[in-house]
Amino acid sequence: MFVFSYESYHVYRDSLLSERDLYYTVVNLIYGRGITELLREMPFYISIFKKIIAYRLFKSKQPMYGSVDVNNICNLHCTHCYWWLNRKKGEQDLTAEDWRRIIRDKFNKQKIFVTTLVGGEPTLRPDVIEIFCKEMPRRVCVVTNATFPLRRFNGLYFYWVSMDGTEKVHDSIRGEGSYAMTKKNILDYVAGPDRDGRPAWTDIWISMTINSLNYMTVEELIEEWRGKVNKIGFQFHTPFVKGDPLMLPFGVVRNQVVDKLIEMKRKYPDFVVNPVKQLSLMKGNWGGTGTTPVDCPSWAILSLDHMGRVKQPCCIGSADAKSMKPLCEECGLGCYSILVSQGIRGA
Repeated sequence: MFVFSYESYHVYRDSLLSERDLYYTVVNLIYGRGITELLREMPFYISIFKKIIAYRLFKSKQPMYGSVDVNNICNLHCTHCYWWLNRKKGEQDLTAEDWRRIIRDKFNKQKIFVTTLVGGEPTLRPDVIEIFCKEMPRRVCVVTNATFPLRRFNGLYFYWVSMDGTEKVHDSIRGEGSYAMTKKNILDYVAGPDRDGRPAWTDIWISMTINSLNYMTVEELIEEWRGKVNKIGFQFHTPFVKGDPLMLPFGVVRNQVVDKLIEMKRKYPDFVVNPVKQLSLMKGNWGGTGTTPVDCPSWAILSLDHMGRVKQPCCIGSADAKSMKPLCEECGLGCYSILVSQGIRGA
């Protein structure tokens, strides 16, 4: 499952940001960084703002963020996961040194600001995670099911831990006992020592993909994890075929879920990471027509598969033109909707 950091490094909405908004955005970006690190990373901060300005003034479309399928294997077979739809057996993963070259040739040369590592299950390739953390220090997020103990990687930004509702519902989607394993590994990590001068709990962000099986558990999940981890973010299941029973269709029930999320955002503004404007988009089609992105800024995320090939039309697509494609007109992805909510649009 792919998810992307919704607001920790989102683009500035416009030049009229309030002082408070500006303050919290900058704090979230630089938290835990020393002067030496800030000086080293300054070209990337400058680059992201230049790209945003170029888009606003000239509609110049340059990738801002990255997404990488680290490997072609996963220990779970989650009911809703898009990754299994297009997975091809027998394809070899790249070596860590292969990824080092790609990082230098593609990500760093293009000044990609933050990259999210997904899979498969990326924690099965700690060697690749280490390379990314060394080459892109504190600009790397790892999406994981956390059924394996979480390692403390120097240079990691944070973990996105996938949870699909309360224990019974989560296990019905991800497999019996998976919730207990994930919970134990999160709490063990949080109970451990600080990393890079930051409390361990700040490294853990929860991500929930809402579907027809788990939509009724969003409030319970928020209440269970508030005070234990840093943040929680939400997106909706994106179908690849019309009539996918896992999609929570547009309409009354979905609107009620979105309204509940907005209520929880206002109740816990520092914990629920999704902005209200982004959540409101989830009530309808914000992405495209059929399988074609329209308002969705798919160009803004450089998305590579486990062999370093560019995925189309977006980060949950495939490098194979003949593969199944996500339905843009029913998209629920957080990584693109946050950009749309901030005025970054257009495929």
